[in-house]
Amino acid sequence: MRKLVIAFFVFTLMLGGISVAAYAADCSKDNPIDQAGDWFATLGKQGMEKDQILVKRKADRVAVCTKKQAEEAAEVAKKAGNDMKKKLGF
Repeated sequence: MRKLVIAFFVFTLMLGGISVAAYAADCSKDNPIDQAGDWFATLGKQGMEKDQILVKRKADRVAVCTKKQAEEAAEVAKKAGNDMKKKLGF
């Protein structure tokens, strides 16, 4: 019973630490390569059409970045869980 309670507290602490790792990189910032790609994609476009293209490309980049961070956080949690099982003898 004592091992179960300790495992529960450790698991709770691990979940609290994952949120910090998930927000480590800022997905909303554009790098020069993204800006150059946006420039080529909107070359010759005007007004609303240009804005729609920029918003769609930005949303796609944020979605990919967020998915990547979620997968990395899941791997870290899985590894930490396996390490904890070994330490507790499960």
